[in-house]
Amino acid sequence: MTETTTQRLTLSDAPAIGQYWEGQGGIYAGIVPDYVGTQPRFLIFAADEAVDVQWGGFGGTESGALDPRDGKANTKHLAECSLDSHDHEAAKFASQYEKDGHKDFYLPSRRELDVGYQTIRDRFDAGEWYWSSTEHSSLTAYVRNFGEIELAKLLKALKARARPVRTMPVAGGEAAA
Repeated sequence: MTETTTQRLTLSDAPAIGQYWEGQGGIYAGIVPDYVGTQPRFLIFAADEAVDVQWGGFGGTESGALDPRDGKANTKHLAECSLDSHDHEAAKFASQYEKDGHKDFYLPSRRELDVGYQTIRDRFDAGEWYWSSTEHSSLTAYVRNFGEIELAKLLKALKARARPVRTMPVAGGEAAA
């Protein structure tokens, strides 16, 4: 997956949180840190989603998909998994998603889903489960319900929804050295 934009956007370019960002492929959910402290990023959730997809790999451990913050790295690992028993349907859908000419979508990490829950909760189906790219164990992966249910893990073999995301650096958002 490669970032398909070289455009440097500033905070003043962003629409209101919860609005579709024309030309950027989805709904603007706010700013997320890069967790290294050097470059804040715009977080954009696709307006489209896959319904009734499995996380996949039930019974197996994916050591490259444990990061609670780096959905892009988790998804890359899952989408490239070549084991027959580890087909990761949700991650493959997200990594192949394209909108407004952007091909750099991925399955959100656990923390990125948390941001969506806090900022654009009303843009998801409240009673449905959404997969993150973050594995919990050989049997479960982290999910988010956008209603009132607080369960955070779901069996990988069950079906849920997958909503791709992408991020872009905020121009002028570099941290002071």
